[in-house]
Amino acid sequence: MNLSKKSGWANITLLLVLSLPGTTLAKTEAFAFGHPGTAAKADRTVKITALDTMRFVPATVRVRPGETVRFVVTNEGKLVHEFILGDRREQAEHEREMQRMGGMAMPDEANGVTLQPGQTKTLIWTFGKVGVVEYACHQLGHYAAGMVGKILVK
Repeated sequence: MNLSKKSGWANITLLLVLSLPGTTLAKTEAFAFGHPGTAAKADRTVKITALDTMRFVPATVRVRPGETVRFVVTNEGKLVHEFILGDRREQAEHEREMQRMGGMAMPDEANGVTLQPGQTKTLIWTFGKVGVVEYACHQLGHYAAGMVGKILVK
């Protein structure tokens, strides 16, 4: 069998395996402020509310380095909101991306979720080193209006 036929069979096999229920390719992303956590290792749950007044409640959360937190985020408004974890660089990058896309709702990511009105979603995160991490909404105009919360990692 020549190389092109072997490559073709390998691609077909990969597609078949990926079509099985529960099979995905792991998306690995590196974040300076931590990494996605697992429910089994969650140390505690923090409830966050997103409001149409362009605020999150609570506005500040305190965590320890290495702590895994289950964020249960509820959109109590009538507008779409996001809950994106990131340091200042990550937040600025996400804001630019949303501006380029005209505010189109993004699919959920490793470090964030998009919430329709009335929706609740969970994001589990293990925090890294001491510092400040933000949670923010980047729907058009929301970040500029101050829809940002702080996570103090210490």
